[in-house]
Amino acid sequence: MSDERPVIDFDHHAPDFPANETYRRLRQECPVGWSESYGGFWVLSRYQDIANVARKDAIFSSGRDGEGRGGIVIPAWTTDTSIPIEMDPPEHMDYRRLMNQLFSPTAVERLKPTIDAFVTRTIDAFIERGRCDLIEELTGPVPALVTVHLLGLPEHHAKRFQAAVHDVFSSAVGTERAARGVKEMEWVSERLLERIHHVRQHTAGDVLSAFCRLEIDGEPLSDEVVLSVAKLIVGGGMDTTTSLTGQTLVYLSGHPDMRRRLIDEPELLGPATDEFLRVFAPSQSMARTVMEPTEVGECPMSRGERVLIPWVAANFDESVFDRPDEVILDREKNRHLSFGLGFHRCVGAHLAKAMFQAMMRQVMTRMPDYRVLADEVVRYGDHGNQTGLDSAPAVFTPGTRVGAVAAA
Repeated sequence: MSDERPVIDFDHHAPDFPANETYRRLRQECPVGWSESYGGFWVLSRYQDIANVARKDAIFSSGRDGEGRGGIVIPAWTTDTSIPIEMDPPEHMDYRRLMNQLFSPTAVERLKPTIDAFVTRTIDAFIERGRCDLIEELTGPVPALVTVHLLGLPEHHAKRFQAAVHDVFSSAVGTERAARGVKEMEWVSERLLERIHHVRQHTAGDVLSAFCRLEIDGEPLSDEVVLSVAKLIVGGGMDTTTSLTGQTLVYLSGHPDMRRRLIDEPELLGPATDEFLRVFAPSQSMARTVMEPTEVGECPMSRGERVLIPWVAANFDESVFDRPDEVILDREKNRHLSFGLGFHRCVGAHLAKAMFQAMMRQVMTRMPDYRVLADEVVRYGDHGNQTGLDSAPAVFTPGTRVGAVAAA
């Protein structure tokens, strides 16, 4: 063990940051390194180190201090605490228990007919044209519609909600686009507060109503706390599934043999979902704050120092995954970390998979010959926290509408 920090040249928000190449090199040369960017932070690159840190909430905190420092991203988007993801046990457990119920496999199973209906209606809107933008017209709208439905909000809010989240997730902090997204999130917050005020007076069965009824230590949650939870659900429920599904569809367009296999073997979609999650993880990394002196990989860490835990690095660790750079549809023992790990593992994992699979099934059956116009695909310029696509135009043999409009 050395007291000298192993300084590395590292900025995960650099334009076109080559994540896999960078983390592979770090695993070989400096698996635990110190970056001077954004005030300084530790960077991990090995699966086991990342998993260990994610599990040790008492030592590596997700929370913020009284000045708004800390939290789960580097650099922070805001000084406001995101509840409950920026809370540590046991404080966050009451929130987590309720969220586990609301997004359980049973709850998601009940929601599947609604998800399928949204997918059908969304594809119906463009199927007769024989062309579409997969992001703007499919993978963006469906998760947004599902999310506003869960929150008890009107469907016409979905497009603007999705656009605000998309701007925040797709751009670096400090850019004009990020500022636009933050401004639009103010409008989102206003709509959410209106709904919160409504359900305080009128009982309903949606997710927001459940949190308005929740009491912790005998006290109901304030509007501000419920709003924070709601914004977390909006952020986590929309652009992440958009990213996963869009990247997968683009990949399969360039690999027709794999697409054909998914069409011919529909039962393969289950294990393939985890493989696409491993390779195209929407959430690239999160951060923690050191709460007491410790060490990782023989590197001493001091209280208050920040640590980046890149899920994407773990997902491509050669010591865990055989041929990690290849997409293997029926990969066994796929212990990817795309949903995180520990107490803060993504509570919406079952819902995300359900939305992804619903979109994939209908694309494979209703537009199986789709072809993405690769030269026109627009990817996020910033990949530090989230990765995804802005645009993915595609063409296909025109089809027919099958939903309620077609039947009318």
